[in-house]
Amino acid sequence: MDYDVSPREGRRAARTAAAPSQDQSNAPTRRRIEVLETYFGADGRPVKRKSIGAARVARRYDERGNKVEEAYFNADGKPTLRKGLGVARIAWSYDERGRQIDASFFDAAGEPVHKGAAARDRALADA
Repeated sequence: MDYDVSPREGRRAARTAAAPSQDQSNAPTRRRIEVLETYFGADGRPVKRKSIGAARVARRYDERGNKVEEAYFNADGKPTLRKGLGVARIAWSYDERGRQIDASFFDAAGEPVHKGAAARDRALADA
């Protein structure tokens, strides 16, 4: 799983000439957002946060602001299992009205993990 925070391919470059007033090319657009949260020790190096068992948490949100994915990584940037859930990634899905309808779980290798209803309900509440 690769979380890229660089500008997206195809993004327009800044204009050097004044644009006509009807041009909406610089208007903000809604798109997916990626957030990477990293925990650091006093030495400035990533450290595991004890409550979740990960040094980094990557989150992705859809155009509506719904959290669609959360992934956990160790201090070396490799997928790791979240404490309490035993999964390395959770993916949420939503219906056309933006209501959560499901949560899927994956291990550190990216393979699906089948969890019981309690884990699914907890993940849906965390989204």
